[in-house]
Formats: sequence, C-alpha cells, structure tokens
Amino acid sequence: MKRSSPRLSPSPDPASLEDLLSGDLEAAKVTNLDATNCSVTALDLSDVRLEKLQLTAAQCERVNARDVVVKGGDMSAANFSNGSWNRAEFSNCRMTGVDFSRTSLHDVLFKDCLLTMANFRFADLRRVEFVDCMMSEADFLNSRLVDVVFETSSLEKAVFESAACSRVNLSTSQLTDIVGWKSLKGATIDSVQLMSVAPCLAHELGIIVR
Repeated sequence: MKRSSPRLSPSPDPASLEDLLSGDLEAAKVTNLDATNCSVTALDLSDVRLEKLQLTAAQCERVNARDVVVKGGDMSAANFSNGSWNRAEFSNCRMTGVDFSRTSLHDVLFKDCLLTMANFRFADLRRVEFVDCMMSEADFLNSRLVDVVFETSSLEKAVFESAACSRVNLSTSQLTDIVGWKSLKGATIDSVQLMSVAPCLAHELGIIVR
C-alpha cells in the first residue's frame, strides 16, 4: 500500500481565525488559535497547515480538505461528518470523540493521535494509516476500509461490526475485546496476537471451548 503525502507550498501565507471560518482557505498556515465551539459548514481547505489549533466541540460538517497537515491541538468532540479529506496528515492531536462519520478519508495518516471513542461510522477509508494511536472504543460500524494499516496502536473494544474490509493490516497493534471479527475476514494479524484474540474469534463463531 502506497499512501500519497500532502503537497504543500514552501511558503504559505499566515491566516487568521476569521480566514479559517470564512469557509475557503488555500495555501495558508494557521497557528495557535482558539476555535472552540466554532460552527462552519462547507469548509474548503487546500494546501493548508493547521498547528496547535483548538477545535474542541467544533461543528465543521462537510469539510472538503485536500493537501492538509494538522499538527498538535485539540479536536475532541469535533464534528467533521459528511466531509472529504484527501492527502492529509494528523500528528500529535487530541481527538477524543471526534466525528468522521460518513466521511471520505483517502491517503490519510494519523500519527501519535488520541482517537478514543472516535466515530468512523459509514466512513470510506482508503490508504489510511494509524500509527502509534490510542483508539479504544473507536467505532467503524458499516464503514469501508481498503488498504488500511493499524501500526502499534491500541484498539481495545474497537467496533468493526458490518464493516467492509479489504487488505487491512492489524499486526503489531493491541487487539482487546474487538467487536465484529467476522467483518475483518482477510485482515492480517501476527502470531502473537492470535493467542490473545482466539477466545473472541471462537465466541463470534459459536465455538465452544472446554
């Protein structure tokens, strides 16, 4: 799986909070701003850097983002549903309870992010990497995952019920009490993981172990 990285301008223009909330931002850098509880719809981002931005509980439905890098900051309980993110990277972000439901995520990297209780329901993930992320109770119900890698991440109680998966790699990650193993048919795990997930697999298949 080869993920495409964001294509960014070498010298972006500094942008204000008003620029961000205007709904259209291109070739810009936004740093150290507080947009907690902000509300904006149909937000278009292209060639944008967002650093140490506070977007806690922000309502940002229908984001159309391309070539975006997000570093640091807090997006806990932010609503990014019904949007599209292409060639994007999130690193060192607090994203507890973030909502990416019904969102297209193509060529996206999440690295060192707190994604506890993140909502990916009905989302379309293609060429997405989760690296060193905390993803306890993340919800992928009815989502589509193609060429998705979970690397050294924690997926305790994550939900994959009714997900459509193709070429999903879970090896090296912590898998505890996963819900929806049947939907992960064809996924890759390692031999060490097999020992810990065997009871859950047996339970979902209705196998009685005496």
